[in-house]
Amino acid sequence: MLHVLALAAALAPALSWRQIGPSEAGGRVAAVAGSDDDAQLYYLGSAGGGVFKTVNGGLQWTDVWPQGSVGAIGAIAIAPHHANVVWAGTGEATPRNDSSYGDGIWQTSDGGAHWRWSGLRDSYAISRIIIDPAQPRTVLAGVLGNPFVDSRTRGVYRTTDGGRHWVRTLYAGPQSGISDMACARGCRVVYAGVWQFRRLPWTFISGGRNDGIYKSNDGGRSWRRLHGGGLPAGPMGRIGIAVAPSDSNRVYALIQSRSGLLWRSDDAGAHWRMLSRDTLVDQRPFYMSRLIVDPSNRNRVFFASENLIETRDGGKTLRDVHDAVHQDHHDFWMSRDGRRVIEADDGGAPISTDGGRTWDWRFNVVLAQTYHVGYDEQNPYHVCGAFQDDDSFCGPADALSPLGIIASDWRDVANDADGVWVWPEPGNPQAIWNVGVNELNGQLGIYDMPSRQNVDITPSVTDTNGRALAGVPYRFNWEAPIAFGSDGSAYFGANVVFHTLDRGKAWTRLGPDLTRNDPAKQQLPGGPINTDVSGAEFYDTISDIAPSRADPRVLWVGTDDGLVQHTSDGGSHWSDVTPQILREILAWGRVECVEPSSFSSLRAYAVVDRHMLGDRTPYIFATEDGGANWRRVDAGLPANQYAHVVREDPVSPDVLYAGLEQGVWLSIDRGAHWQPLRLGMPPVAIHDLRVQPVQHDLIAGTHGRGIWVLDDVTPIEQLARARRSASPTLFPARTSFTWYQWWTSQYGMHDDECCVPAGEFSGENPPYGALISYYLPRAIRTPRIDVTDAAGSVVRSLPVDGSAGLHRISWDLAFPAPVPWRRARQWNRGPSSGPTVLPGSYTVTLHTDAQRSAQQLEVRADPRTQWSGAQYAARFAFVKELDDELSAIDVALNRLDSM
Repeated sequence: MLHVLALAAALAPALSWRQIGPSEAGGRVAAVAGSDDDAQLYYLGSAGGGVFKTVNGGLQWTDVWPQGSVGAIGAIAIAPHHANVVWAGTGEATPRNDSSYGDGIWQTSDGGAHWRWSGLRDSYAISRIIIDPAQPRTVLAGVLGNPFVDSRTRGVYRTTDGGRHWVRTLYAGPQSGISDMACARGCRVVYAGVWQFRRLPWTFISGGRNDGIYKSNDGGRSWRRLHGGGLPAGPMGRIGIAVAPSDSNRVYALIQSRSGLLWRSDDAGAHWRMLSRDTLVDQRPFYMSRLIVDPSNRNRVFFASENLIETRDGGKTLRDVHDAVHQDHHDFWMSRDGRRVIEADDGGAPISTDGGRTWDWRFNVVLAQTYHVGYDEQNPYHVCGAFQDDDSFCGPADALSPLGIIASDWRDVANDADGVWVWPEPGNPQAIWNVGVNELNGQLGIYDMPSRQNVDITPSVTDTNGRALAGVPYRFNWEAPIAFGSDGSAYFGANVVFHTLDRGKAWTRLGPDLTRNDPAKQQLPGGPINTDVSGAEFYDTISDIAPSRADPRVLWVGTDDGLVQHTSDGGSHWSDVTPQILREILAWGRVECVEPSSFSSLRAYAVVDRHMLGDRTPYIFATEDGGANWRRVDAGLPANQYAHVVREDPVSPDVLYAGLEQGVWLSIDRGAHWQPLRLGMPPVAIHDLRVQPVQHDLIAGTHGRGIWVLDDVTPIEQLARARRSASPTLFPARTSFTWYQWWTSQYGMHDDECCVPAGEFSGENPPYGALISYYLPRAIRTPRIDVTDAAGSVVRSLPVDGSAGLHRISWDLAFPAPVPWRRARQWNRGPSSGPTVLPGSYTVTLHTDAQRSAQQLEVRADPRTQWSGAQYAARFAFVKELDDELSAIDVALNRLDSM
């Protein structure tokens, strides 16, 4: 057995993921920061994708987050007068159903070039960071904590030595964390909101007896709770707090209370008055409840709500900022003069330079939070992703453009909703099946690409707005699943399986309710102050539907309440095949994914996620007998990274890919051992994985950094065998095409003919030509790869790396370039490659000392062209003759230059 660490090391130099986008889908940003010392400097902390920095006012964003951390960010702050000193608190502090954990607090003193972990590892989620303006090594951190369990790590922490030591100065119990903090008078005066919160898979509780506003008059060393003075007497829920920099006595608070939402004090918290009960100012308190006061005007305040809200008269009247870029707002930073503003929302981090009248967000960084991915079998194939609060998009895995995969290559294929599932109809890639959440869970449509219309085919609609689910006949999960059978049928999941053979014109219910159907877990979520009916907490539903690829009559179902169901007759009869441990010990966990084997109708894998029950253990189960018996196959996975998905390789049944909360993992022995498959991908949650069967690419849907592709996983499937053989091995190469590349837009907008203009994102195309992968068991002095045609003539000799291990190169399907005139300027030295080879069969041979390893390579014409074989041959002969003449001239010129 190949040692797993050795295999991981062998893969890393040769293979790497490429990010394809999309950037225009947006993505949730949880925290932002700017600087009064540098008008072009901003940072954003993504809900799932780490920290990004811009030094040119948002024109370009750079990933500055360390690979060794986690993706979720809760707070970020730049030290006043020290713009290179930045602190970031991990763990998203807006505890919705898809928020993730942190690993403490980090700091950089060189503007993000290097980061140092600085403690609070068990904080789970940090909501706010305050840096002493006079001493940047003195910092306060507000810890919200783990929303799923009691935790004694909550509270306000203080360091005076740059994070080497921390002292907790405020603690209100294991269920109450810090929702927000604000300071005044050089941060000698500090206010903190304490919030009691608990989330379960089927509900959440926001508010309790320990809620309140706490105040410190000594820089956070000691605290007292503010009572009375007009503050609400009952539970306050989540509290957002802000002090007017121009008037330290003016304090605003967003309080999730029954008595009102917006409160103000004009005497530093001694007395308060309620200004508004209008939910416009705080539409979903547990998810928003943030505000900022204009440093130059104590009466002007921005409020984070479903929309961006503003007051200009100290809270007496409120208005909707209609020019805001996106909905669902979470954080702000504003310059001293009130002109520059950056805000965080579910679509990104827009910037205003005129005090909020106009906003600029260029969608030039990929933050998309993928729930599920799909693909078609076009050539090149297209990838689709369903994204949190940002619809569903489809785009090419290869744009065939020197610009890469740009915004115009992607198409929005949903209906103005949270995208959750998306899949091109098998055999009809112009029809995109998409599931979203707009007014209701489980809204299923088919998007027609030519007409750009989305037709609703939802099988059942029940108004669940403001009512409990108990008694409703059909319950749909937030991520209501779709699946396609090999017979042209389609499936859709509620608490039952719906089946259609006519593209949704008629639906048939297959069998009974397949969930536990516990009415106690189907009540209105929220309380004790107010409820929340977004649909994210709908429970006792189907979370995955998986038709077998080995037997079309076999269908597997996973439910969010911990069941695995199985039918072997197309849905006429169902068997509950839930692993016994899920019934007795690990009950109510979410069966996130069921993966049937392509090689046996009796084999399947199931992933169970229990993190919302306080258990971050990854659970992956396998059965070989149709669910009668199950075994754990997650040994070696990190103990505190829950799993979302497992996929079996379509060629090798021994190879499994798993998506965890911090990256992709690989097993080459059916789950007996696992190893990381990060290969340069940043720390990010992997919510879905698929292997595209034609190109054999592994597609990863990340929850915070969009979609990534690992090209041609053949070496992963065969490397273990190559290692055992101890011989140089050339792996099979997939069919290559002589694609003609051209600009999809912006032709002539750039000098180097390769790059998009500054300020725009470009996803990475695969390497052009043929991917050639090989393995060397030991170092070879002068290896080479020859490509020969059908007549045995050498077309191209490629020098290759002779070090031991796995290697990958790409051949551009061309003859060698003509000899250049070395004295000429670069742009005038002639073409960089020779004529493209003719379509046909070629042999690729790896030469290593006295050994040879060969594979056949099929090269085909660009399928978009209509040229005949004779035309290809005539073109080749003409270009080859020109190149030969050019070489002869340049040889003579080089000789003359040498004289």
